[in-house]
Amino acid sequence: MTTLRLLVIDDEVDICETIAEIAADRGVEVKTLSNPDSVPGLLASFTPDAIMLDLMMPGTDGVEMLRYLAEQVKSAKVILMSGSDPRVLNSARRLGSAHGLDVVTVFEKPIDITLLRATLDQLIGSDTKAPPGADLSQAIATGQIILYYQPLIEIATRRVRGVEALVRWNHPTRGVLPPSDFLDQISEEGLMGQMTERVMVMGITQAAKWHAQGEAINVSINMPASALLDLSLPERVGLLCEQHNLPAERIILEVTETEAMRDTTRTLDVLVRMRLRGIGVAIDDFGIGYSSLKELQRMPFSEMKIDKSFVLDMASNKGCSVIVNTIIALGHNLGLEIVAEGVEDARVWNLLAERQCDLAQGYYMGRPMPPEDFPAWLEKWRNGNS
Repeated sequence: MTTLRLLVIDDEVDICETIAEIAADRGVEVKTLSNPDSVPGLLASFTPDAIMLDLMMPGTDGVEMLRYLAEQVKSAKVILMSGSDPRVLNSARRLGSAHGLDVVTVFEKPIDITLLRATLDQLIGSDTKAPPGADLSQAIATGQIILYYQPLIEIATRRVRGVEALVRWNHPTRGVLPPSDFLDQISEEGLMGQMTERVMVMGITQAAKWHAQGEAINVSINMPASALLDLSLPERVGLLCEQHNLPAERIILEVTETEAMRDTTRTLDVLVRMRLRGIGVAIDDFGIGYSSLKELQRMPFSEMKIDKSFVLDMASNKGCSVIVNTIIALGHNLGLEIVAEGVEDARVWNLLAERQCDLAQGYYMGRPMPPEDFPAWLEKWRNGNS
């Protein structure tokens, strides 16, 4: 594994020293800059894998710096820091994402050292990008592309309603890699259709195994934009369910808000025929896309998933809490089940229960896991030990 390279841009010397010390203890190569004007010169000789940026430095436009970083080092993971209003910080997070930056988290100042250590550990663990020229086509064909499953829990009853299938690459030398490490290359090499087909087969096969064991567990499968334009998709999914003796309602296809609205007429054709076959369709990451209410009510969605960026902060951020409340009310009025993503503690779980959110997904209940680990987790959950 290569050494993680971290760039810290902050005018507070003591913060830079603290971050550098913690990072160095973890074998991270650290460069710190207290003068943002020095960033262009440093980037000429140092390409960071991660950047920590203070948005409020004297004489510096933090938004302009975000835009500059998006042009120069878009592949780096970004952590934003500020002592300003948390709403401004979260807005900056969304702005950075809109510019194409991978904004992994935000830190309010003073920085929580425990959270800093955990974030650095997470960054180090994900520093396993697919090497240039990696044969992903062979990885798909030989079964190296696998699925992990994260539980979806009915909040009112604590019943396990389903799982989301999450793609991983079981790399022969680097271990299990997350999608952020290889999906861009999959797309660039024109392999998205091939991988999507493989994922559909694996997800439906696993759902059929659980169904045969008497477990009523739905499996949600993510669909890329290209799949939504494929008029043969409903027939293929339906045929796979028939071949595996699986009721079609056990499968839910997830599409992001933005992807669903790219070609609404063609997407509507595909989604309607999905629903006529009993296949569920969820609108994913709701709240960060650009759908109009008119188009939203036309689409035959069965579920709405609230983007985790709102759910994560709803206990401490009034704006996020209001947005979550509004989405739950909107979805229920449209006759949809509401899923909250990013539920990571009991506070958020309890708030969602008060607001009558239907389903929850997140680390508080269970992390993504390989299918062989699911039975043990399921037993613990049902015994109240999770």
